Amino acid sequence: MKRTLKRHMRLRRHATGEGRTSSRYPLVLEVRYTASGRFALQKTGTGQTIDMSSSGLRFAADAPLATGQAIEVLVSWPALLDGDIGLQLALSGFIVRTNGTEVALRIHHYHFSTRALG
Repeated sequence: MKRTLKRHMRLRRHATGEGRTSSRYPLVLEVRYTASGRFALQKTGTGQTIDMSSSGLRFAADAPLATGQAIEVLVSWPALLDGDIGLQLALSGFIVRTNGTEVALRIHHYHFSTRALG
């Protein structure tokens, strides 16, 4: 009796050469962040986005941060709600890579909220 072994493979859609499954888009937007870790003090700061995808964000922080830290980031979104209400994209996740003050994070949750203009 001949047995056939079937193997199911999931093909990544939109896979990049770097093993990413989603495309990154270059964006330069202002951010505010709060990072905390198990053995690190809570750090807050500002910076600018470098690029973003549906699952990750890379930004330049005003100070070095540590890999593995939990992080919350508020991105000043360029579009206005109803033409006059500022928006911000709130992200939470974990820092997966750093290089000096350049920080890459994996996004676990996100939502839009309104912000004061000014």
